[in-house]
Amino acid sequence: KSNLKTKKVLDIYMDNSHVYISYEEIKNDCKHLHLAKAKINFQKLEFIDIFKIENECTNDVQSGRISKIIENDHEYLLLSTSGDILNNKSEKDTKPQNDQSLYGKILRIKIDDNSHSIFSKGHRNILGLSVDNQTIVSTENGPKGGDEINLIERNKNYGWDIASYGKKYSSDDDSGAYLDHRTYGFEEPIFSFIPSVGISEIVKIDNNFDKDWYDNYIIGTLNDKHLLRVKINKE
Repeated sequence: KSNLKTKKVLDIYMDNSHVYISYEEIKNDCKHLHLAKAKINFQKLEFIDIFKIENECTNDVQSGRISKIIENDHEYLLLSTSGDILNNKSEKDTKPQNDQSLYGKILRIKIDDNSHSIFSKGHRNILGLSVDNQTIVSTENGPKGGDEINLIERNKNYGWDIASYGKKYSSDDDSGAYLDHRTYGFEEPIFSFIPSVGISEIVKIDNNFDKDWYDNYIIGTLNDKHLLRVKINKE
């Protein structure tokens, strides 16, 4: 049982004695992303909002992946927010490149006081976010083609909605192509799936699991419901 009232939960993250949930709230037919926290209690979970995007909303709240990093002995949550293109017929989306918007970003939220900042930007729809020590890897839905695996670094720009290896849904020819990442100063994905696989969650396998699975990841796909085993090396 809990006091949480929503029809859409995006992610659940367990941390010691607390559970964090990202979820959607609908106000006046507009959708907002919230992050709530509760102390683990097997009778009832009493959630309180520790972060919410109140001053702007989207057509559809997606992403919402939660992970934790430690920097300079401080604990932070990383929260991914999607762009606003998923139900947008124009296929234009200014939010991910706009520093005044919190959508299309990975946000860094300090656990001590819930203050937040933009960690990275230029994201379309991150459905997987893995933190292994200081290595942060995301899996991100592209448009028509171009699903990405990204190595996430602070203050970097990953290009959406300017650069992508996918194309616009409304075009089958080169007129629907996006720009190149590197040429225009954006971060290149580690790997891009063309055509798309409907990339979803990414999970780092514990290195104690098996010697043959050292530094391996498992990635889910929505299109064919496959599990992909991936090894990411230093290059």
